[in-house]
Amino acid sequence: MNGRIVRKMSGVSFQKARGERGQLLPLAIILLSVGALIVTGLLPYVSVMLQSGYQERELAMARYTAEAGINRVVADMVRGADAYPTTYTTTQPHIGGGSYQTFTITTSYTIPSVTVNDYATSIQISLPTQSQAKPASQQNYVDPGVTHPYLATIQGGYAYLMRLYNVKAGILQVNWAYSPQGNTRIGVWAGMPVDKSTNAPFPPGQLAQWPQESPILDTGFAPSNVDYNRTGAIVVDPATDGSGGVYTIAFNAKTSNLATLPFQPSGGLHDTWIYVKAYKDYIITATAGGVSISTYVRQSPGFSEPPVWTTGWAVNNPGWITNGVYVYTWSPP
Repeated sequence: MNGRIVRKMSGVSFQKARGERGQLLPLAIILLSVGALIVTGLLPYVSVMLQSGYQERELAMARYTAEAGINRVVADMVRGADAYPTTYTTTQPHIGGGSYQTFTITTSYTIPSVTVNDYATSIQISLPTQSQAKPASQQNYVDPGVTHPYLATIQGGYAYLMRLYNVKAGILQVNWAYSPQGNTRIGVWAGMPVDKSTNAPFPPGQLAQWPQESPILDTGFAPSNVDYNRTGAIVVDPATDGSGGVYTIAFNAKTSNLATLPFQPSGGLHDTWIYVKAYKDYIITATAGGVSISTYVRQSPGFSEPPVWTTGWAVNNPGWITNGVYVYTWSPP
């Protein structure tokens, strides 16, 4: 009897399962139809979202490319490039009423071509306008080029000559630290002293003879038992001294070879430095893929010699002074 009951119950269960499967099929079809309608309705939104994500990605790529263009110019400026080609006019140092020569120096710079993420950057460089707001001017400690071989070690009886081109009205002072102790002399001229044998300005680098023109700063020869030489601090004004912002500085070892100690922006007696207000301001604008970024940049001390201006600055002919480059404003897209 128990066996018959079991079979009966089994039969009932079998028939109920078949009925449930019959009911699930229409329900599945309905759910699929509704799902299809929902997905179809969402497709435009999905497409817009994908397109928006693509556009944001492309804008980010273009922005990175524009920033890379600005950073490339800044890197050149750190290495001494005069990023806005400029004509400087200066004179031979002279006594008022005396005869002198005027010199015109023109620098050059090729704006680099920068391509990143298949975007090419268009770079424009200009000078700030007279009416444009500018950062406050400031005095800085400047490296005279201590890595240059003729300053790294100055041979006895010779000097090292260098020039700054963007000096503003302010204090000028020079400190030269060296080893071992020895007789030394530092001279500073407003403008470009002339080599009488060539009737042309002394080129930068090694100097075999002391300029005859009167310097605005001259330490004379320091005693032989000292290991540094510091000039006095004077106020210079390019608007009144005929320099046009161009100043020549010479370091002379009288008899023995002297190794120049490193540059430090500390003002210490045993560091080598020039304390001066010298800088140049630029507006750098880079555009890539419709994205444009503009920056206000200050380079200190700006273009200097060596290298001699007649050979021109180039990536493989950089300045011997490492510039400080400061970005004051960065206008994003």
